[in-house]
Amino acid sequence: MIARCLIALALLTAVTLAAPRTLAGDVNLSFEHWYDGPAVEKALNDLRNAYPGLCQLQSIGQSEEGRDIWLMTITNTKTGKDTDKPGVYVDGTIHGNEIQATEVCLYLAARLLNGYDDIPMIRNLVDSCTFYIVPVVNVDSRWRFFTDASGFNIGRSPRVPYDDDNDGLADEDDYDDLDGDGEILRMRIRDPFGDWKTHPDDPRVMVRVEPPLRGEWRMLGSEGIDNDGDGQINEDTPGYLDMNRNYPFKWQPEYVQGGAGRFPTCAKVTKAITDFVASRPNICFNYAFHNSGGMILRGPGSKLAGLYSPKDIEVYDFLGQEGEKIVPGYEYLVSMDDLYTTHGDFDEFMFSNLGIYGFVGELFRSEEEQYRVPDEDEEEEEDDSWFGGTRDEEKQKFNDFVNQGTMFREWKKFNHPQFGEIEIGGWRKFTTRIPPTFLLPEMVHRNASHVMFIAGHVPSIDLDVFEVKDLGGGLHRIRARVFNNNAIPTLSAKNLSKGMTRKDILRIEGSGIEVVSGGVVDDALYDRISPVEHRPWMIFTSVPSFGKREVQWIVRGSGAAKITFESLKATNRSRTIQL
Repeated sequence: MIARCLIALALLTAVTLAAPRTLAGDVNLSFEHWYDGPAVEKALNDLRNAYPGLCQLQSIGQSEEGRDIWLMTITNTKTGKDTDKPGVYVDGTIHGNEIQATEVCLYLAARLLNGYDDIPMIRNLVDSCTFYIVPVVNVDSRWRFFTDASGFNIGRSPRVPYDDDNDGLADEDDYDDLDGDGEILRMRIRDPFGDWKTHPDDPRVMVRVEPPLRGEWRMLGSEGIDNDGDGQINEDTPGYLDMNRNYPFKWQPEYVQGGAGRFPTCAKVTKAITDFVASRPNICFNYAFHNSGGMILRGPGSKLAGLYSPKDIEVYDFLGQEGEKIVPGYEYLVSMDDLYTTHGDFDEFMFSNLGIYGFVGELFRSEEEQYRVPDEDEEEEEDDSWFGGTRDEEKQKFNDFVNQGTMFREWKKFNHPQFGEIEIGGWRKFTTRIPPTFLLPEMVHRNASHVMFIAGHVPSIDLDVFEVKDLGGGLHRIRARVFNNNAIPTLSAKNLSKGMTRKDILRIEGSGIEVVSGGVVDDALYDRISPVEHRPWMIFTSVPSFGKREVQWIVRGSGAAKITFESLKATNRSRTIQL
């Protein structure tokens, strides 16, 4: 019986994992491999050509090397313009070596379009809201990650010239593919006083030693030579500017925040994205995908940003905690408290400058590269891996027996022009920060599903006229209610406190009526009203998470009276009554 259950469970798991790999529809995209630069552009163009009524593709700018920054807008144009619906902005790969973030964005676009006819939930999302998707933010470095010799920790920065070593030259000492294998691996040299020794059970693994113990090896860093003759190697590689430290909120100079750049939005890409999101006040949530660590992060990123309002935290908590269920193993965390301090980052710019909620999705959990029987009571062992997570000796077994030895390049001798005999080897380019491709399908599906869950909670407003009372003498009291069915309010508490955008408007008008007074109904049962002093026919307000706003007008006259709800971040509504 147990065996039959296990077989059934295995079959169910196989079906679940297989489902998102190939999407049925006019555009057949597989997510068991990586999409390089040309393949990303082809996929986007194929989707645009197959679904002209549901998506548009545009370049919102060009990078330092002249590549287009592609934006796909997905919504059903028959149900309204993109700017007339609540918007969700999604992007990926702001750091060029975090390539899987692009796959999540591509999968999301394909899932929304290919699933429109067959999946009612998706049809409702595409009809009622707008998705703005930028699959590749750092277009230059991600493109070069595939075409140039590189390594898993190389290519984070955009191709903005920068003088890392303050010698008056920029980018003059790059990595060098010494052995010509197309990858930048690690270098080590024999040294009886070194800080590293060979693991006793696996000669591929390096273990750090502390005095008074002596090691066998000295690690020399990534492959390279002293190109500029200053006694250092790889100290002035292309860049370094971190675009996720280059946005205009609490930006800090280089001596405070490394990678910040000369000034906010000095990178062409950050300027292009800043201009675009500022031009779309209908955006009410953003999701920026990075890697790695399996985290759903919210701000604040630093103490300079200030604490968030309890009302906004309630919204974040609801969406983040649901995300932990949608993507098992991921943790919903606060960047400043649970990770580290950042300044000038994109999600904080979106929230603190524009009042737009958002998450950073750190995608890959290296703990998935396990080769052991899970034990909840297992004590944590010292981590000797390059990048945390699974220890190197266990990761080697995962490499050998789960991924057939494709992840690691064996140490090989090489005659270095400056150091003499060294050895080159280590974890290869598509590893460590990047999951094996067989883990991609579930990862992209679950993370895209969290985006869709959030899109299902953009402001959804119902307008109801719940009272029309004849007061005599040609006067009527009209009370209307707007109710938000979802978790995201029409305006965040941050937005309201700073007056970042126009409030929602409840308006009454009619050729045969005169508005005598108007106000917000604080308590209909006790007739508690906060009156509007000026222009009483137009009441500025907002609608909270899962909440309502009620207003009233006293009008004189008869005939038709039209009541409208106008919002930058929700679909407008109207009702007409007869007096």
